[in-house]
Amino acid sequence: MIAASRAAADMRPGDELPVEEKTFSSTDLVMYAGATWDWHRLHHDQDFAQGMGLSAPVIDGQIYGALFAKHLTAWLGPRWFVSRQKFRMRAMAFAGDTLRTVGEVGEVRGDGVVALTQRIMKGEIIVAEATTEVRPVP
Repeated sequence: MIAASRAAADMRPGDELPVEEKTFSSTDLVMYAGATWDWHRLHHDQDFAQGMGLSAPVIDGQIYGALFAKHLTAWLGPRWFVSRQKFRMRAMAFAGDTLRTVGEVGEVRGDGVVALTQRIMKGEIIVAEATTEVRPVP
């Protein structure tokens, strides 16, 4: 059964989204590379990453945008879509790391647009942060 969608009228600035966690395996990174056609060895080749002085393959930055979108659409429901997203990466994350996506409602506008602030955390380290605007499906 499809979950009901939230209404903008029921949201308030400061409302927190449920936390989502994901541990990224090397297999996850290879699957993502296949889905996005981004086959840079840095994202899936352990020996290559270690040769660059890194502990493991680097999680592709595109994954962060997907995590942010999945996080808020899971909370909002199917009657919402992302109309704008801006994020920046602040730290590296690697295969084997557990990332935690957190967020809150920043603004609810009269035109139905909801702006959210989100962060992807690795422990206490901010890996990426985003401002995402969503609109209800007309």
